[in-house]
Amino acid sequence: MPAILTNDRFRMEVSVAGYEFPDEGADIYDANWLLIRVRLKLVYGAWTWQVEDAGALTWELADAVQWLRALAAGEPVEQEWCGFSEPDIRFETIRNTEGELVGLTIQLMDEFQPPTKVLMPRENNIVTLRFHTPPDVLLALAERLEKQLVKFPQRGERPAISQAQHP
Repeated sequence: MPAILTNDRFRMEVSVAGYEFPDEGADIYDANWLLIRVRLKLVYGAWTWQVEDAGALTWELADAVQWLRALAAGEPVEQEWCGFSEPDIRFETIRNTEGELVGLTIQLMDEFQPPTKVLMPRENNIVTLRFHTPPDVLLALAERLEKQLVKFPQRGERPAISQAQHP
């Protein structure tokens, strides 16, 4: 079952569609690239859009799950955002004036941008969606992403260097 966020206009589903290179074993990065599927649907309407593309490494998605769990538990996080080596999807916290977490902003860039500019205006070529995310919603999001990741576990040892340093 996909991870789901809903606001007053859209239902957003995020799931792992598979490894980008299912048979790869030689290169640690190629072996761990995941195809991420994003599906958007109007809550009150017939419009639906879906895209599937390489979006994250297995360990990056695992880090995102831990980040979401920390937010759900009200624990401090090192960064107020969570992104991936392929910068097409980014999660950012929305906090009120008291610093309490009240939601997440999801930014969709490049291949993950819906084709319509009428339903989803963009700024600087980024589509931004905002979702109210109380702790139970964050926890459900983390659990569903984790269940997706169980089907596509990390293959090999996580490298000590970042993707940006990888040639």
